[in-house]
Amino acid sequence: MSTGEILEMLPKLEPAERREILERLCALEEADSTGTHQRWIDEALARGTARAADAQDWEDALERGLQRGKQS
Repeated sequence: MSTGEILEMLPKLEPAERREILERLCALEEADSTGTHQRWIDEALARGTARAADAQDWEDALERGLQRGKQS
């Protein structure tokens, strides 16, 4: 079934069916996000020894996360 066919069928479904589809899609998105976050953690751990973070570290991490989000 194509994406177009699925989108065409959505308005014909009962509200409960659409809610179920939405919940499943959200769960898939959450699972994808969790995998991405774990990769970021793994990458950080692989880079070297841990040290206390300062404000600049947090700002840099936020910027890297925002840039990665734009790439996805």
